[in-house]
Amino acid sequence: MYFLRRFLVIALIQLIIFSFIFTLFVFSFNQRREVSKNQSKALASIIAEQASNYFEENNRNFSSNDFFNFLDNQIGVQKLTNAFNVNPPEILTIYFRTDIIKGKVDAGTDSRLNKDDNSPLNRSNKFFFNNKYVAIKPFFVGTSDTPYGVVRIETSNIPILTEVLYNNGIFYMLLFLILNNQAFLFYLWMRKKRSLDVDTGYLKESSLGSIKIMHKLLSDVIEDHKSSVTNKDNPNNVLSIDDKK
Repeated sequence: MYFLRRFLVIALIQLIIFSFIFTLFVFSFNQRREVSKNQSKALASIIAEQASNYFEENNRNFSSNDFFNFLDNQIGVQKLTNAFNVNPPEILTIYFRTDIIKGKVDAGTDSRLNKDDNSPLNRSNKFFFNNKYVAIKPFFVGTSDTPYGVVRIETSNIPILTEVLYNNGIFYMLLFLILNNQAFLFYLWMRKKRSLDVDTGYLKESSLGSIKIMHKLLSDVIEDHKSSVTNKDNPNNVLSIDDKK
């Protein structure tokens, strides 16, 4: 029972330490994910602006592939993602409003071509959390108030997870060692602060131990004394004059 209680106390302390470190990790991950969300939104806005200009200048007669070829030649999609510090998108495309209305494509938008957060297309729950983020930005052509299409960008949250672990892994390990060391020092301090109550505290335990040691020493002295007296009274142990000769 004693060892089981000690084991449970140690397990509880480790659980508290791991919970604290995990809380710090989740906080750092959420911060980095929010930054990635804002950068993906900004990237979608830039591409939507370029799409508006491109389709207005080309009389709306070109496809999405033609637009991205133009964008890659003029700016470079890779340069754009690097400039906004966005993880390489898993999907970067545009959908036209006519195709969305006809049901040819599912862009994950509502009736106004804004992002639909409840759409299953915009969520991918793995590893106990939504492991992707989708940025959708409508773009317009000319003076029309109706969107001509939308820009859709999908980025994965898994690289953010590994990035936070890579950048902060050593810090988490050092923090774990420091917290365990502090817990051990606190345990030693609590041992020195034991109660001095004679009936229940450390003094009682020490006194009992001392009494036991004294009792053993006195028993040994008494036994030695009895043995000495017995030898003196025993004539067989006394040497005669003839024996000495």
